[in-house]
Amino acid sequence: MQYKGNARVEELSSLLAGESPRCAVIVSAAFFDETLAALLGDVTERPFAVRIKDALAWGLLTQDEHDDLQVLRQLRNGFAHDLRVKDFDAGASGQIAAFRLWQTASRALPLDRVITSTFHQLLYVVGVIGFRLQHRTRPASKLGALPEPPITDIKAWPPVTDL
Repeated sequence: MQYKGNARVEELSSLLAGESPRCAVIVSAAFFDETLAALLGDVTERPFAVRIKDALAWGLLTQDEHDDLQVLRQLRNGFAHDLRVKDFDAGASGQIAAFRLWQTASRALPLDRVITSTFHQLLYVVGVIGFRLQHRTRPASKLGALPEPPITDIKAWPPVTDL
């Protein structure tokens, strides 16, 4: 799956091309950790979980994005702490299939006919969040969770053009 339309998201796409599920999860989590740090203006190292929570409080994430990034963080930790796991087991596949953004999109669009693997479901959600974050800046005060955009907003729900 290729992401087009933003240099940072295109960079992520190139980093994920041809990688294993383990690498895709770890690289995606690192990408979002770095992106949230920049959006939050972090100058010190902080845990990814804290950045996700703070990004929600500052109005940089929707609740669904927050929840899916927390799952991505958990998946990253699972891969990082077990050297022998390279692919998605049944538990990880279930977590990815339950991503809130995937559930919303696949209910509204015929995505399950095009995106049939757990790996591509992960890449779809990573792409959606990546595209959304390119349009966000930190507000002057904490606003809480952003509203989830309608499925018809193609800036928030980019079309899948290539697997």
